[in-house]
This record gives sequence, C-alpha cells and structure tokens, in this order.
Amino acid sequence: MPGTMNRIIRLLAIVLLLLFLAGLWIWWSRPTTVDMTAYVPADSLVYLEANSLTEITAAMSDTEAWRNLGPLLGMKSEMRPSRLTSFVRVTGIGSTASVIASRCQLAVVMLDLNSTSKDSTLNYKPLAALVIETHTSGTRIRSTIEDLVGSLARRSFGQPAVERIAQDGHEFVKWTSVDGQRQIVVTIDGSVAIIANDIRAAAACLDSRAGKRPSLAHQADVEEMRKRVRASGSLAFGYVSADSAARLLSVIAPARLGKLADEPQFQKLMTTGSAKVLGNIGWSARATGGGIEDYYFMALKSGLAERLQPALSATGVSRHAAWELLPADVYSVSNYNFADPALTWQSLNAAIASQLDALSAFLFAALSKGSFAPYGIDEPESFLRAVEPELLTAILDPSSERSVVIATIRDEAALRQLISRQFGAKPRTEKSGNWAIILSTDEHWAASFMNNLFVLGSPEDVRRCLAIQNGQNGASFASVTAVRANQNAGPSSASVVSFARDSDRVREFLTALARLRGANPVVVNAPETDRVIKTLPYAVTETKFAAPGFERRTRSPLGQFGNIVSLLAPDSAN
Repeated sequence: MPGTMNRIIRLLAIVLLLLFLAGLWIWWSRPTTVDMTAYVPADSLVYLEANSLTEITAAMSDTEAWRNLGPLLGMKSEMRPSRLTSFVRVTGIGSTASVIASRCQLAVVMLDLNSTSKDSTLNYKPLAALVIETHTSGTRIRSTIEDLVGSLARRSFGQPAVERIAQDGHEFVKWTSVDGQRQIVVTIDGSVAIIANDIRAAAACLDSRAGKRPSLAHQADVEEMRKRVRASGSLAFGYVSADSAARLLSVIAPARLGKLADEPQFQKLMTTGSAKVLGNIGWSARATGGGIEDYYFMALKSGLAERLQPALSATGVSRHAAWELLPADVYSVSNYNFADPALTWQSLNAAIASQLDALSAFLFAALSKGSFAPYGIDEPESFLRAVEPELLTAILDPSSERSVVIATIRDEAALRQLISRQFGAKPRTEKSGNWAIILSTDEHWAASFMNNLFVLGSPEDVRRCLAIQNGQNGASFASVTAVRANQNAGPSSASVVSFARDSDRVREFLTALARLRGANPVVVNAPETDRVIKTLPYAVTETKFAAPGFERRTRSPLGQFGNIVSLLAPDSAN
C-alpha cells in the first residue's frame, strides 16, 4: 500500500511538473504587442498600422456588405475568431499560416512617391513596404512567407524572374515582371517579414528596425495624433507628418489640376505654400452599425486655426428642402451648412494668404476663385452673398459631366444679374412644367428659379431636377432611408455632410479579394452581385472644424480597408 501511494505521489508530481513546464512554455511563447513605428523610417510619407488581423477580418465579416456579398463569392460570411484561433495565437500550435494570421501585427509604409511620364500621361509609382511582425521564429515562417509571396508574384506578373540577393548581411528574394518594370521583394529578419515593391524600401525598414536609421518610434507628434484620433481600441491607425502632407499635395495636385500645374509659380505655391498651412494628419478605423467608420484629423499650422474658427461654424439647421429636387438614386451629394457662406470663403482665403508670401498669396487667390468654375460660378463672392447658408452640390449619376448646384435664395435680383453676366448676350428660356429654365448662349450651362430655390448646372441635370419637382420622374433623394435617418437625428454640428454611393469601391474590393485568392473575378460583375451592391447604404461623411484643425468622419460599407486591399492585390497577369 505505501508503494502504491508513493507511485501516485510521484505520478502526480510529474503531471504537475509537466503542467508547470507547459504553462511556462505558453507564457514564454505568447505574443506581446510591439510598437510597429520602430520598424519604419522617420521620414516615411505615409504610415498605417494594424495590431490584429483577426479583429479586422471579424469586423469586416460583420458588415452588411460582407454578410450579403460573401456568400455570392463562395466565401464564409462569418470570420470571427474562434476558440481554436485563440488557442493557436497563444500556443503557436497549428499550421504556420494560421499562426501568422492569428498573431501578426502589420504596418504599411510609403517611403516615396515618384512621378513618371508616358505617352503624355502622368503616373505615380510609390516606394512602399508591408512589414509583418509574425511573433514566430524566422526559421519557421521563412518558407511559408516566401511561398505566399511567390504565388502572389506569379498571379501578378505571369512568369516572373526570381533571384536571391545578399546585401548588408540580409537575404532578399526578388520576383521581377517580364517587362522588368515591376518587382516584389521579400526578406526575413528574425520574426519580421518585409514585403516591398523595391529592395530599397525593404532595406530602409531593416535599417530602422536595427537602429541604423531614425524611426517613427517615440515621436511626440505620432503619440499626440494617436490620442487625437482615439487610436486605442481601434482596428487601425494611420499617420502623415506635416512635411509629408505638404510633399504629397505637391506631387498629387498636378494630376488633378491639368495645365495649371505646369506653371512654375503654381508648383512653388504647392511646394512652399502647403508646408505653411498643413499640419499632421491622423486616421483611425472602427466597426460601427454594420459598416466601418473612418475618422480623420488634419491639423493646421499654429495661428491659422484660431483665425478660421469664427467663420467655420455651422448653423445647426438641417432643412434639406433642396434635396426634394434630387433623384432618389443620386450618385453623390454634399450639403454645405456654414452660418455665413460669404464670410467663410473670405476668411478662409485671408487666413491662408496670411501664411504665404505676396506672389503665392496672389496665386492662391486666383486658384481659390477658379475652384468655383467647374460649378459654373465666375464670381464666388457675389454668388455666396446672394444665397442662404444651406448649399448643395450633387453629381446625379456617374455619367454626369458636371455637378449641379442647388441653393436657397437670399437675393434673387443679385442672382439674376450674376446669371445675365455669365450666360452671354443671348440666353434662351424654355419651359419645364411650372418652371422656366435659362440656357446660356452656348447651352453649356442652365439655371432655374423655383419657389425659393436656385438650380445651376448642365441643361440635362437641371431638366432632371425640375422633372423631380414637377412629379414627373419618381421619388426624390429626401425619401432615401439614409436621409430620413439623418433628419431624425436632429441638426448636425458638421459644416459639410456628404452622401456618396460606394458601389465602385465595393466592387474594386471584391475584385481585389478574388485575385488575392487566385479566383476569377468575373463573379463580381454577375447580375446578382450587382443587385446586392446597389442596395448597400450610402457612405456618409461629416466634416467640421475642431481646433486646431478639421475632423472628418465617414461611415461606409467597407471603409478604407476596401481601398487598402485593392492596393495590395495583384493586377491581372501579363
């Protein structure tokens, strides 16, 4: 009997020892969140991070868009982390791919943005990298990561050339497209995998992680922006420094402004002027109401915000009377609700001009005035003085050539004088139900006065708005569920509220996802998929002044994650 008892005691001791060792091993191997800013260069143009891929996939799968569209693509509608996922994450027991997916932290960084010209078309090639902290040993992850990237390269490039390059003590694997214009590079450094579109980007991240190059870690501006956009507990965080914001604007603006950007004076304005106006920019994302909410904050330089604050206040009024003139399926609409539109425009111009030298200020004034030209308004100040605070601009459908402007009339005589000066010597008038349409001499523009509303846009768009008012062309946008919900919520403190159909971005996301899976994206254009996409709610954006800058909140079906996936997906194979 004593011998049996001793054996039981020894067995119990062994079991306890094994349990202790297992617990110690799990504690030792469990992933600990790291600061991903330590892995990227301090002078990066754009920085994005996500600390849990499983939380993002769970949030995306819980959106209305994915619940309705996932099954059509043959994918599970639910991707919530299970108990098995948690077990794999904590213990590291499972396939290498599942361990990486459950543990990884991600950072996407753009280090540079170079422009190239081909056949009179300006293109941009970012120097970018994806940094993955796998919290798993390099020997275990190497083959899995290389296989995944290799598969991605083959789907993107067709038959790429593959080579291994030794440089500065690191090994890089590079896949190059047949034409030699594109490449994908991967390198493994301990538990970190870096995937880039150029060996320079990968090397820069390696140097930052090793302390050979300054990183974004422990920078006060980054930490301040984290608090500002409430990054703690969010799905993702993004940061652009003031210097990077100015540089990005100077590079991207030429593509938006055509021939004007070729002027040396304009290039100077973009380069030096924006640096004196723009501050740091931050972004965070979180799940909300069956969609994704993206929150942005753009700081302004010291002193500029204080000057602008009185002129940027909203009226708090939410009448939406002008929305009765828009079709129910309008493509996009923005509601500008400044207390005094003319004062807002004057104050904005004056405040920005005060930050610039004389020549730049003159150029900015011309550019600011010219920004109204696409709306058919040559005299912005006169127009804004003649209308009430609430002002709408809308694109009726994707094929519309221009936006239509709808405003509540304050001074009809002033508006009619403005139209008579802009519409040429021989404007023509035509009837539309109970209302009249004034056509410019070249019939490029049209305007109408109805009740207390003024409409300005292309003749086709103005006729369509009047048909809605006359009850001849279906329901108005005011009947859309999203609009009713906004009205029932009461007056908004936002100065600008925009609604936009997100169909194109959702479709691009689905196409990119299909390509990432190696599937044929043809199902994305199937009739049933198209029908479901059209039923998705509008993306709603609210913008308002919040010292010391502007905050912008967008609620949409998939948020910026849809754009990020689209950027990471490969193009069709050559």
